[in-house]
Amino acid sequence: MLREAFQYLTTPCDPLARRFGYLAETVALGARYRRQRRAWAPHVAACHRFVEQAMQRVAPGGRALVAGSGLLIEIPLESLSTRFDEVLLVDVLHTRAVRRRAAALANVRLLELDVSGALAPLAAALDRHAPLPTAFTPPVVEGAPVRFAVSCNLLSQLPLLPLEAVERHAPGTPDTDRLAFAHRMVRGHLDWLGAVAERSALFTDVDSRWLNGERVLEIEESTWGLALPAPDLSWLWDIAPAPEQDRRRDLRHSVGGWFDVHAVTSAIAPC
Repeated sequence: MLREAFQYLTTPCDPLARRFGYLAETVALGARYRRQRRAWAPHVAACHRFVEQAMQRVAPGGRALVAGSGLLIEIPLESLSTRFDEVLLVDVLHTRAVRRRAAALANVRLLELDVSGALAPLAAALDRHAPLPTAFTPPVVEGAPVRFAVSCNLLSQLPLLPLEAVERHAPGTPDTDRLAFAHRMVRGHLDWLGAVAERSALFTDVDSRWLNGERVLEIEESTWGLALPAPDLSWLWDIAPAPEQDRRRDLRHSVGGWFDVHAVTSAIAPC
């Protein structure tokens, strides 16, 4: 607990990201990883293999972008740094450990961005007690064109903390409005990802399963109603074996990886 408290107090963080709980979530995620490193190892290895395979599909050199770089657990950063001239790590905040690791590689740069573009409009709407925003603009990544981008377990997570803020500050918001807001966030992320680079890939959890041993007790989809095509690669992530989150039940995610975001968006029905 002392380690987590120190990280919370000393990690540089934009006030908007702190307000929506991203700092607390990042600190908690790091603590969970330390507790479950062995259980997560197959998932982490699968993520690294996916990114390695995805980046081999573009010519070396140029710029690469990692959206949702987080704690760099799922990212083969040194491989990306070797293959591309510049690597942009994009997230709402970067811990001191991430900053140290990035600083050791001369061609890695950190960008603190809300890739959804939704946080500022949502904060304004909640402050005004107004309806949820129906439009928001993802950020522009300045500089030379990006050759390769990858979104790392971000798609399903984008609406979670914003919707928790909606529940706290506007609990009367209809479920249909909440789901529509979440759908806009995830669909907007795919559109942004496809536009930000010449070639983009992503991996994301697609469902959550509660298990008793290997018996599935409950399944909940994680893509907010977005019907994604079959993934190019898939694997399982034992994210919270008992008693991490539940005393008797294990939580497992199904994860999918897609090498070409354009193929994903072309397979999804227009909004």
